[in-house]
Amino acid sequence: MSTPAFSAGARDVLRMPGAPLAEPLRVRRIHSGEQLGDVQRLRREVYFQEQGRDRQRSRRIADGLDASGTVLVVEQSRRAVATLRVHDFASPAVQVEFGSLFQVDQFARTWPLQRLAVCTRFAVQAEQRTQRVVDALVMETYRHAHEHGIQFGLIACAPFLHGVFEHYGFREYLPPAVLPSGAVLLRMALVVDDAEMLRESASPLLPLVRNPTAGDAARGWLTRSFPEKTTL
Repeated sequence: MSTPAFSAGARDVLRMPGAPLAEPLRVRRIHSGEQLGDVQRLRREVYFQEQGRDRQRSRRIADGLDASGTVLVVEQSRRAVATLRVHDFASPAVQVEFGSLFQVDQFARTWPLQRLAVCTRFAVQAEQRTQRVVDALVMETYRHAHEHGIQFGLIACAPFLHGVFEHYGFREYLPPAVLPSGAVLLRMALVVDDAEMLRESASPLLPLVRNPTAGDAARGWLTRSFPEKTTL
């Protein structure tokens, strides 16, 4: 299960043998305190121009949490085409913002909160919504999880994205949340190193698994702890 030796901060995604030539992608991480640059343009394009969100009410372009955590970005010709933000729950600000939504108190009885992370600000440019681009983004996020000892990755997504995240190994572990606006969010979890689930999903993350025994144990804990919805 070894992977090619790349630098930690940026990777060129390799073309598959026999696949049509495509412009190389660059995947990099933007760390706490660094400028988001073109990521802001991408978020604006997806959330406002495409989805028609109200600029005056939405906080989706930027918020206080952009100053912490890690932003993953896939670039083509140095232009951002896909992005995702990751925070662990050791941060009090993250606990306040997302703790109730994901029932983090239940995790905290067993797991250090730095082993638990939330993924937010997912955006992919419309014409770049291909498996090649999204694979690059999710695989880099998974490597980030390994490097930081994260065991569970959580995400709250709109129902139309269910199939996307299910393909990578995420499963619902809580009933859908209904926001005051009436919007419905699916609360999904990815158990890092859960080889069985990644194999079942035909996930491209499977070759990156390091410790399947730990992944199996974590999946068992999640299933027992959230029996009302977990489909792991």
